[in-house]
Amino acid sequence: MIIEFDGYWIWLLKKEQPNYEITGKYLFFSEDKNKLIELAKNEIVNHSFHQAKVNESTIDRNKEHVLCLYYKDDSRSNELATRNEQEYKVKFRYWKSDEDTRKGKYSKEFLGNLSEENKEFFTKEN
Repeated sequence: MIIEFDGYWIWLLKKEQPNYEITGKYLFFSEDKNKLIELAKNEIVNHSFHQAKVNESTIDRNKEHVLCLYYKDDSRSNELATRNEQEYKVKFRYWKSDEDTRKGKYSKEFLGNLSEENKEFFTKEN
């Protein structure tokens, strides 16, 4: 596994490339960043995922870190929900498409804890 840091995100990458096109991610939240990193490692090593990222630090009044576990579609939601319930026990918000991210679609909870400047940054369409 390759672990890289880009200044904001801690990236966890399987050495081989996926044989599918990534179109979105499953979202997990916790105040414990290391718990999310361990979750990502387990999913990549043992459950056929290929890449994930966890934010190094939180923004404004948000206290939780986010794990983005990338995949081709939302077909593994039930499997991940079950594993989360049995093993990880963190907040699991299911699937978010990359298209929704590009359109600036974020939860009210996340946006409500941002400064006006950061809210504008996250909600502008890319």
